[in-house]
Amino acid sequence: MKKYFLSPLFMPVFILLLWLLIQDFVWAFFPDSLPAIAQDGGLIEHCTHSLYVLMLLSFILCYKDFSRNRSDYFAFVFLGICAFLREAGIQHHLTSHDTTPFKSRFFTNPANPLEEKILFGFVLLVIFGIIAWLAVKYARFLVNSFLKFRLIGWSAAVLCTMLVLSKFVDRFPANFRHYTGEYLNPEIRNNLMLIEETGEMLLPLIATIFLLQYHLLQKQRKD
Repeated sequence: MKKYFLSPLFMPVFILLLWLLIQDFVWAFFPDSLPAIAQDGGLIEHCTHSLYVLMLLSFILCYKDFSRNRSDYFAFVFLGICAFLREAGIQHHLTSHDTTPFKSRFFTNPANPLEEKILFGFVLLVIFGIIAWLAVKYARFLVNSFLKFRLIGWSAAVLCTMLVLSKFVDRFPANFRHYTGEYLNPEIRNNLMLIEETGEMLLPLIATIFLLQYHLLQKQRKD
């Protein structure tokens, strides 16, 4: 079992099958409740929050595996906490009257106080700075690992692909309306909502599996 778990194909195959299974299950048993299940405060969001808690607990348990890269460890934990808080909707409680402090329209809206724009602009710079630092540090290694069919590269690719795909699907209805002036069919919107929400739900699970795989790899090297 451990052999298959540490295979480069485990993450893409497992996550794809699980993702399809979840969507089939929702459509089969809750077709009329789909909007309520997928919207804020629904079942999928509660599952997402639980998986983020599991991910953060996994970071604590895997602390010793990053003994040579403490700065990287704290950077990953910081980004994980930021993702959890963002998913939990903390952005709706941070400003005086706007609910989009981490979107461009927040900074272009003249009604928002200058001090809030400076504060959240600084927060964004810190977050993107950490992401850029990690990208520069690991990009070459991850690309080589992926091309050489190694576990770390393929698991990282699944995480990045799911993140990009979820954000693309999230923005697609609004972009479609912006460029065509038309609304998508309600059934298509529901499908896209389910794809996006389940994709975002799986992100912390992918990270948790990734951490466990890394832990087992480190243990193998010590043995």
